[in-house]
Amino acid sequence: MKKLLGLMALCLGVGACEVRVSENGDFDGLWQLTAIDSLQSGYKADMHTSGEYWAVQVHLLEVRNMKGKHENVLFRFNFVGDSLLLRSPYFDESGENGELPEHEVENLKPYGIDRSDQSYRVYRLDSDNMVLDKEDVRLSFRKY
Repeated sequence: MKKLLGLMALCLGVGACEVRVSENGDFDGLWQLTAIDSLQSGYKADMHTSGEYWAVQVHLLEVRNMKGKHENVLFRFNFVGDSLLLRSPYFDESGENGELPEHEVENLKPYGIDRSDQSYRVYRLDSDNMVLDKEDVRLSFRKY
């Protein structure tokens, strides 16, 4: 009887756990920003040594500078097909009410982001490289 009760308790305990599984495929991981290309002027900025990274896991995207030049910012995102929408930016480790004020969006420009709700087309994505573009800029990344 004790074994049966123990087995029932184990089954109920396991059944009560919520496991979040990512459906992001190759998008999950740590991405190093390697280039920002202007689609209007043709200017190409080499970002290999800038320290700008995008870290993606399940439903959060964090933009961070590994050299400590900028504050880390967290985004919620929607990734469907060839579309990526970043939304709801928050400063990392800011506790309650850490929402990024609209006037501080300038802090996101080194990451290739210029609005708090930013849409990209996924131009290329595989296990090693990602290219995103929007109306005026193309961002190139390598998986780190």
